[in-house]
Amino acid sequence: MASAEKRPVVFEAKQPPSPLQPFNLPLGLLRHGAALIGFGLLFGCIVPLTPYPRLGLTAHMQFAIEGTMVVAAGVLLNSSPFRSSNKKVADYLGPWQSSLVYYGVAGIWVTLLSEAANAWWGTRWVLPIAHEAAGLMGAGAGPAKVWMEMVVAVAHYPFAVPLALMWPAITMALFAAD
Repeated sequence: MASAEKRPVVFEAKQPPSPLQPFNLPLGLLRHGAALIGFGLLFGCIVPLTPYPRLGLTAHMQFAIEGTMVVAAGVLLNSSPFRSSNKKVADYLGPWQSSLVYYGVAGIWVTLLSEAANAWWGTRWVLPIAHEAAGLMGAGAGPAKVWMEMVVAVAHYPFAVPLALMWPAITMALFAAD
């Protein structure tokens, strides 16, 4: 019996799939959307305990609305509405479009968490209508300090652009096929 030459076992490190790959993007969106809705529902339980319940209610509703929008995007990207192929809509997104959609959704968390914090802070700069609806009239009304106003502003403005461009990117993918 010939001695079999033993080769060292080499384990190839497989890279985990990136959340930006088109086949994973719909599932990532569904997970984000479900988590946003769940967090919003749980946050709704503590809205009456906040100093500014109207601002808390705004955050609670935004979690539910944004979560539903993200779930809808995940369902749409996972669908295969084209007669000419079995490809999903997500397969028609380019790398930059996939990144834009994913990071637009991930940025929602920062924005919405700042809105939840605003239920305790009572800031005005970014959400003046919600501020007035909470009964905090006037520019100086409310206990918000400048750093609180800055946190809410920084959490809203930079993340608005990718979120606003998310749906046009998905729409481009819808029209790219067929």
